Amino acid sequence: MRTGGIATTYVRGGTYHLTQTLDLDGRDDGHTFAAYQDETPVISGGEVVRGFRSEGNGLFSAPLTTPSDLDLVIGGVRQHVAQSAPRDPAAPTTSGWSVLGQAEGGASKHAFTFHDADLPATLTAHPGVKVQAFDHERLADSIADVASIDRESHTITLGQEAPYVLRTGGTYRLLNAPALIRDPGDFAWRASDQRLLVKPEHPDSFEQDGVVVPRLGTLVAIKGAHGVTLSGLTFADGRYDGAAVALSGGGGNAIGGNHFTNVGTAVSLDGSTGNRIAGNVMRNLGDSGITLVNASDDNRIYANTIEHIGAIIKRGGGITAVGSSHLTISHNDIVDSARYGVSLKEWGDGQQSNFNTVAHNRILHTGQETADGGGIEMLGRSGRDTHSVIRGNYLDDTGGLATKSGSGAWLQDHKGWGISLDDLTSGVTVTDNVVKGASWADIFLHGGDHNVVQNNAGLIASPSDAFVRVEWVPKAGVAGTPADNTVTHNRIEAAEPMDHYWTLLSPGTLTLDHNITYNTPGRGPHDRVLDYGTADQGGVDHDHPSASDASTAGGDIHDVDWSGVGTGAAGYVADDALPLFW
Repeated sequence: MRTGGIATTYVRGGTYHLTQTLDLDGRDDGHTFAAYQDETPVISGGEVVRGFRSEGNGLFSAPLTTPSDLDLVIGGVRQHVAQSAPRDPAAPTTSGWSVLGQAEGGASKHAFTFHDADLPATLTAHPGVKVQAFDHERLADSIADVASIDRESHTITLGQEAPYVLRTGGTYRLLNAPALIRDPGDFAWRASDQRLLVKPEHPDSFEQDGVVVPRLGTLVAIKGAHGVTLSGLTFADGRYDGAAVALSGGGGNAIGGNHFTNVGTAVSLDGSTGNRIAGNVMRNLGDSGITLVNASDDNRIYANTIEHIGAIIKRGGGITAVGSSHLTISHNDIVDSARYGVSLKEWGDGQQSNFNTVAHNRILHTGQETADGGGIEMLGRSGRDTHSVIRGNYLDDTGGLATKSGSGAWLQDHKGWGISLDDLTSGVTVTDNVVKGASWADIFLHGGDHNVVQNNAGLIASPSDAFVRVEWVPKAGVAGTPADNTVTHNRIEAAEPMDHYWTLLSPGTLTLDHNITYNTPGRGPHDRVLDYGTADQGGVDHDHPSASDASTAGGDIHDVDWSGVGTGAAGYVADDALPLFW
């Protein structure tokens, strides 16, 4: 292509196992790589493992000189790395963890203590064994090598520093040791003779189904290129800590109509601008769907289906961005995420996160394994006006999971915000959204000023929760007090009668008025209370609320076209395998 002037390469069907990343650069400007007609080319970053022998009791082994790490795929299905505590399919998010204790000398990012009963006596620290740990606030997990296991002091030392201090009541599990294999679907790597151990669910067919160990983190890297298109390809078997397609620098590229499965992150952008990522299907992701960092500005991300996010790393989300502006994130379906649906952050160290639009996305079942995340989050530590918009999104079940300090008891529905404007985020318009199944609050204003919350519909599931929570940020001092925020003309419904729809903790100057409420009293002098009974009465469409449901409010609330939410209304089409963008 580089020497002959060819503009498009069509890739025939079949599976292509890469042993190194395909690097594209400025020499590939304007080139397209597309699936040939209706064929399915699969670009795999995995090593095929063969030559298994039975070791009895349903266990098989094959030679593997390099540790398998935490990923294994059989017949296109990600398997379970062996872990120290038993997993229960009926409780997938809370089983499989043990409670950690504080290391001698105080809480640490490098070590914690364990109980003898938590680990088999034969388990030792050896190459390939890792630990995954959470502090009790459960904001982000650490995955690190196990440097040592000291039975006398009951201390596990990590090979790498955890992102948060590990305090008593947090949780952990050891991974990838043969002594931990117990259930069908488990696997581990045995360092003593360098063999992969598998306890397959289907012993008679697993080898012919294909046993693949993901090796490459990045399958295709687009470095400083412009106008490159990837279309109709399937990317599979990438390492959980990598990005299958990684764009750095350059811009104006199109990633459209592709499938991503059993990879870490599907697409990452680092300082890459003006790209279009649309119409892709991303499923069974070890980390995140799409990530953007370092001023990856002016990108459009829409019509993507992103499902089952955070299979291994729990801190990511469907679409996350740090320090990136002028983004349009619209008409995506994001389902089943360990932490976020959409998260846009600016940490206040010179980053910019301005003029972003998050619109018409369908976001379901987020925050399933962490706390303080949920559906849509913006974080703006600088307190600058972001000029951003969150509009017309549908959010349901935003989760929230933590553990109790000391005992490690599970805290369900803990800080599972629907829409969160966190840590001084300012200048955001939140309008025309529906939020259901949120814990603590449908909409959270944590500090910040000049945010406008209007014409949203919220269903409050529990009297302990609220439609809106406004709270100052103590660590920011006086600057952490919210100011001049407006919450008006919203439709608020409680699933059962309750005595308020708000939680105000040092809310600063706040206009909270002109809202329509069901099953909860008003607060502002112009709130309208329309009590028709419980959520199962009154003929109201709770999934797709409209202004007609609150007709006595006059013109205060306007209708929203719910047919325009999610991938089905995005306007993405493919013609001759080339993506067209509205």
